[in-house]
Amino acid sequence: MSTTYALALDLVDNEESIAAYEKAHAQIWPAVRDHLLSQGVVEMKIFRLGTRLFMWMEVDPLRYNEDAMALAAQTNPVIQDWETWMWTFQRPTPWTPAGLKWVPMNCIFDLGQEVQATGDGHF
Repeated sequence: MSTTYALALDLVDNEESIAAYEKAHAQIWPAVRDHLLSQGVVEMKIFRLGTRLFMWMEVDPLRYNEDAMALAAQTNPVIQDWETWMWTFQRPTPWTPAGLKWVPMNCIFDLGQEVQATGDGHF
């Protein structure tokens, strides 16, 4: 069983910058991949529409701890270099609190919960 997170962030509105961001994510640094996996992230996908990014992240709830992951990132110079580089492409959404980057999105519909609540997965 995994726990899912949906997060949002914006990109700088510049075609060259967006292309460079996408290129960087076509093959992330091995240390970034290893960091995510070591913190209990089991799946991560980033989608883009214009300058808006949507991250789908699934984690192992027995291993993932947001605070521990943040601390591990802060004490890893390679992750800090990656984050500093990524921030040159990124910007907060208009709804992002000061000092934050990726912010959680509210789930407003869940088909699985709907089916479970009604007990009927058929039309």
